[in-house]
Amino acid sequence: MIRTALTAALFILTAACGGQAQDESSPSDSGLTVNAEHVVLFPDDPGRMRVGDLRYTGGVELSSTDERFGGWSALHVSGASGALELIVVSDRGGLAYGRLELDDRQSPLAVRLDRYEPMTDLNGAPLEGAAADAEGLAMLSETELAVSFERDHRVWRYQRESPLIATPLALPPRTQGVGNNAGLEGLAIDDASLWASVEYPIRGEETHTLWRYDRADMDAAPTEFQLTLDPDYGITSLETDSAGGLYLLQRFYRRDVGNRIRILHLKADQIAAAGEAALEPALLAELTEDMTVDNFEGLAVVEINGETRLFLISDDNFNEAQRTLLLSFAIEPRD
Repeated sequence: MIRTALTAALFILTAACGGQAQDESSPSDSGLTVNAEHVVLFPDDPGRMRVGDLRYTGGVELSSTDERFGGWSALHVSGASGALELIVVSDRGGLAYGRLELDDRQSPLAVRLDRYEPMTDLNGAPLEGAAADAEGLAMLSETELAVSFERDHRVWRYQRESPLIATPLALPPRTQGVGNNAGLEGLAIDDASLWASVEYPIRGEETHTLWRYDRADMDAAPTEFQLTLDPDYGITSLETDSAGGLYLLQRFYRRDVGNRIRILHLKADQIAAAGEAALEPALLAELTEDMTVDNFEGLAVVEINGETRLFLISDDNFNEAQRTLLLSFAIEPRD
């Protein structure tokens, strides 16, 4: 991953189903043009929409020649329909705010990121190097958000308004045993809790670790849970559901296999009854190498017209061999 401080920019991302669209305005120092192209879920079977308990509702591949574009590692989507609020985190240490527009079929059509600025450290200096590797995002309120980082493992709070100067949250226990590039990738929030997870099992352990902070006392040590998951799949994102449960995004990559992605779900009653036992999330769907898939790291879930919609965004690692994909699914469990 490349890590440098980013300057403010205006991002305009536009997509049309079945083709490419570009911003018609002239390039300027304050913005850049991003190409966007509609993608199907199964390249060899474009009409196929189902995978597990998910129904594909459309997606776009995003690209740009601007070196500032890419590395999207966390995603927030909110709103009801039409133009949704969108926030993305870059692992170069930047936060971008904008809108996700849907077409008449409620499929992703366009994204506008109207504000992009670097996060700063506790002294107000732009993040650089390993310190800039932001991976997780959770909205604490309309005016405050939490960001998790790996390599230099920590969770920091930021106000949404400039400047983005950090204040620290209590670090989950035992993170000294977390691998350098296998740290705090997942953050999620509900009315009572802030959740955090590590990407891979802590050294010497077989289960993944999940922590829950009490929002009434965010400085108190969090409660710890263990998850029984395939250790070759890393947790890259978390999201809460409306009933106190959790969605989990997992990623697998091996050069001779390619990318595989799993979307899992933990019910609230499972969490409540966990005790000392490890939790076993249910598999909703798996995206495999024969599908439109890449290095998905961002997950967001929102209700749109009575439908639970799941959005994924991929981190291209600033690598020309990878893609930035934004995919959308409706959660529809099979009978």
